[in-house]
Amino acid sequence: MRKIYSSLFFVILLQACVSNSKYRNAVAHIDKLKADSALLAKRNRMLGDEKSYLETKGASMEQILTQRLQEKQDSLNQKEEQLRQHELSINDMKARKAEEREAFETLTKSVFGLFGEFPATDVRKYTNCTQIVIEVSDRLLFTNGSTKVDAAKANIILNKVAEAFAKNADLNLMIVAHTDSVVSVKERFDDLWTLGSMKSNNILRQLVKEQKLNPLKISSASRAETIALIKQNSAIGKNRIEFVFYSSFLPCIHSKE
Repeated sequence: MRKIYSSLFFVILLQACVSNSKYRNAVAHIDKLKADSALLAKRNRMLGDEKSYLETKGASMEQILTQRLQEKQDSLNQKEEQLRQHELSINDMKARKAEEREAFETLTKSVFGLFGEFPATDVRKYTNCTQIVIEVSDRLLFTNGSTKVDAAKANIILNKVAEAFAKNADLNLMIVAHTDSVVSVKERFDDLWTLGSMKSNNILRQLVKEQKLNPLKISSASRAETIALIKQNSAIGKNRIEFVFYSSFLPCIHSKE
C-alpha cells in the first residue's frame, strides 16, 4: 500500500514539475510577446513620425514647386507682354515710316512739279534719302564769267524755290556750289572753295533779299571741284548749283526699309 502511495506522489510531483515548466515557458512567451509588441509600437510611432515628416516635407515641397511654377508663369506672362509691346512698337514704327514715306513722296512731287518745265540739260531732279535735290546749271543763274547773280535769268529759278517754300512751311534749304577744275570767271580767288562759297552765298543773298525767304532756314556750302561728274549730270556740267530741300519733320528713310 505504501508503494502505491509513493508512486502516486511521484506522479503528482512529476505533473507539478511539468506544469511549472509550462508556466515558465508561457510567462517567457508572454514577456517576449510584450517585448515584441513594445518594439512594434515603437516602430509604429517611428513610422508615424516619419509619415508626418514626409507629409510636412511633401507639403513644403509642393508649396515651393507651386511658387516656382507661378514665378515661371509670371515670367512667361511678362515676356509675352514684352513681346506684344515690341510687336506693337514695330507695327507703330512701320506705320510711322509709311506715313513719313508718303509725306516725302508728296513733298517730292510738289517740289519736282515746280521744275518740270526745264530741260534736262539745265535742270536735274533727284532724291537722296529725304533730301530733294534740284541741280541747276550756272547758265541759268550767273552772269557769264562772273559770280554775280543774273537776276533776269536767275529769278525764273529762284521764284520756283520761293514757291516751294510757300507751299511747304517746314522746308529747309542748303545751297551747294560745284565748280570746274579750271577757273572760268574774271574775279580772282584764292582757291575753288572760295569761288564756290561766293557763288552759293550770292544765291542765298538773292533769295533772302528778293524772294524774302527766312535766312534761318537757308545755308550755303561749297564742294569746289571735288565731286566728279556722273552720267546723269554730265549735260549740266560741273559748274552748277544744287538746291537741296529737306523737311525738319522727316528723318532719313531708306527706300529698301
